[in-house]
Amino acid sequence: MIHVLVSGYGVMTRGIIPHLARQPGITVSLLSRHQTTPPCPGVATVAPDNVSTVSPDVIIGCFEDEERSHEFWTNPQLQRLISERHTSCIEMSTLSHGWAVKWHEVMASLGATSVESPVTGSRVGAANGSLSAFVYQSAPDIAVDRVLDAFISKRYEFHAPGNATRFKLVYNAWGAAILHSLTAFVPTLESILGDDFAVAADVVKNDGWMAPVCASKLDRMIDQKYDDPDFAIKHMVKDLRYARDVLGTSNELLNMVSQAFVAAEKIHGGSADYTAVTAAKAS
Repeated sequence: MIHVLVSGYGVMTRGIIPHLARQPGITVSLLSRHQTTPPCPGVATVAPDNVSTVSPDVIIGCFEDEERSHEFWTNPQLQRLISERHTSCIEMSTLSHGWAVKWHEVMASLGATSVESPVTGSRVGAANGSLSAFVYQSAPDIAVDRVLDAFISKRYEFHAPGNATRFKLVYNAWGAAILHSLTAFVPTLESILGDDFAVAADVVKNDGWMAPVCASKLDRMIDQKYDDPDFAIKHMVKDLRYARDVLGTSNELLNMVSQAFVAAEKIHGGSADYTAVTAAKAS
């Protein structure tokens, strides 16, 4: 039996926990300040002050930023627990490269197996178990493999600490730039094609290299439905800020895209879906 402790109940962990709970041989506890009701059958809830009462084999952290990650993993009570049990620790957050590397050092000092595993797939991937993970694992661990297999459909293995995070930051920045580019071209197509814009939308959503992006994002852009986010704009603003450590502060495209997301956050609010950057008034 593998006991998994999941920290926090947000968009991603809300989708992940049911997959874990359904796995034979895995029990799940949710560590949360606010969620006191079990989120699904078979899952226990634990208040942060009572973390020493659980005995996890694997701990999963998934946080909105590196400050929350740092606060969690450096908590003396938690560190004592990890050190005593040599717990395997999985960090799924998108962090700065500097903290990702330091996190491995902190885990190593506690005798833990550290698994850097930022994911892509957003809320939909978490809910249907189709997330892809960019993984650096400090040592082989069967329990970790079983846990990740419960909600990860594809693993990409990196071979140096911090490289999975480096890649995720560039990957997110690149995707943000592609999404932002819709703002430059879609309004023009709408204005010049008239009723034939429906044909153009069909093309870009179903044919050619733009199809994967447009199929999932174009309708949100056109309808300007930014509530109920798959990925909140505040998280993209944070990721683009962290990406500067990798891409440099003089990267003109990164700076332009970052400014657009910051502007959209001010207009639509940080909890809006990140497609809000495509709104003409935020461009």
